[in-house]
Amino acid sequence: MKRRIFLRGVAGAALAAPFLSSLDRGKARAADGGSPKRLVIFYTQNGCIVNRWFPKNENGVVDAAALAGTTLEPLTKWASKLLVPRGLAMFPKGTINGYFDPHDQGMGSKLTAAPIDPANSHWSTGKSLDHVLAGMINPGTKTPLVLSVGNVFSNVKGILSYKDALTPFPPETKVKNVYSTLTGLFAGGGTTSAADYKVTQGNSIIDLVKGDLDSFKRLNMSNSDKKKIDDWLSLLRQTEQNVVVSASCNMANATALGITDASIKSAAGTGVATAFTLGGDMMINLMALTMMCDANRVLLLQWPGFVTFNWDGIAHSYDHHGLSHRVGSAAVSGPCVDGVIGMITEIDNWYAGRYAKLVGLIDSIKEGDRTMLDNSAVMWLPELGDGNAHNNTNLPIVIAGSAGGYLKQGVSVNLETKAIGTGDSLGTCQAPGDQAGFNRQASGGNVPLNKLYVTLMNAMGAKDAAGQPITSFGLMDTSDVAKGITNPGELTALKA
Repeated sequence: MKRRIFLRGVAGAALAAPFLSSLDRGKARAADGGSPKRLVIFYTQNGCIVNRWFPKNENGVVDAAALAGTTLEPLTKWASKLLVPRGLAMFPKGTINGYFDPHDQGMGSKLTAAPIDPANSHWSTGKSLDHVLAGMINPGTKTPLVLSVGNVFSNVKGILSYKDALTPFPPETKVKNVYSTLTGLFAGGGTTSAADYKVTQGNSIIDLVKGDLDSFKRLNMSNSDKKKIDDWLSLLRQTEQNVVVSASCNMANATALGITDASIKSAAGTGVATAFTLGGDMMINLMALTMMCDANRVLLLQWPGFVTFNWDGIAHSYDHHGLSHRVGSAAVSGPCVDGVIGMITEIDNWYAGRYAKLVGLIDSIKEGDRTMLDNSAVMWLPELGDGNAHNNTNLPIVIAGSAGGYLKQGVSVNLETKAIGTGDSLGTCQAPGDQAGFNRQASGGNVPLNKLYVTLMNAMGAKDAAGQPITSFGLMDTSDVAKGITNPGELTALKA
């Protein structure tokens, strides 16, 4: 067969397929053939006022009444899509291998479920959830999208993500860099040609050129050549199944999200206030756009904890970390800052508003007969429970979205076999002159956080090397290094 005839026929039509404007090449379809599932982590430092954070129902329906007057009240509109797992604790915790620093462990161990190195830089000795999961479910890049606003510490107190043991993965802090990675994926102009539209509706590229193919195969050629064509078409069909349509990944939708060259420039302005407000909002918008482009299915946004809030009506004289200690500094005892509980509550409420913005934005994007939120799990994960107690038990965690129907919705679930309570952030500093103390009180709830991670990995469709559901994560689920994983499996009580 002559090469020029081959190129003029099916090869020309098929080779043109990857250049259709509505195709996002190289991205795999979700395992179930539907919309992708995504894990989004919203991470905050220094704990919170736990008495005010949790819904009023420890085990039961989460609705407007359960959220009224709590930190989570801004999420009332999405109450029916919230899951609040109660009684979770991070392991390892306390003195491990002769070393203890609650902030180092809260960052280094939180997503790795592994001890931190007691020497050197105190990096985690395990790989973090975001990297493990991205390697399993991401269609292209096998690294997660890890973001932070403003400048972060380059030491263990500022790094949450680990590419491997003792291998920190610093977050991207520049909105311009995130935007630049997406613009190359945009379909042109936000319009769709007739052929492109048929592809977006599920038509095969091969079917669209069926007439040309039939004519081509009627040419005078040997049976061997005909078999080669059939084998080639079979390969093309298989390849085509690994091409995902991303009709929503275009400049028009980026603009609709408020992402323009001008807004990127404004959000990239200097100063902590700009980074947390314009920059933070832009990072949230860019996360949504990343999901629309299916450029990453594991996304992490961390908020630095050593900042002084002076924006959006908040005017503090002490940084968040110092306020969490109640004394306005890193000291672990001394007189409480006057009004400190109210100041921490202001910070908690501000973060709740940012999380609500993220949830609301993702929920506003349609994917088939669902929203993007319905196909995702968007988790607010804290460094600590109470910032003064520095406890990693009874963690305040909320998850929005069911990951395609895998997770329960509209409920708070007590994972313990007994009542937990909220903890006691209001035990001190209620009046001028009160003294604060470094109190590692034992709040109720000690279910290993590892089990939540296993549940989320399975919700995302992850499989182990044998193609089976995930049964364990991390290096340990107690504070005994030698025991390893003692309680594998999912949290079935969270499954729909």
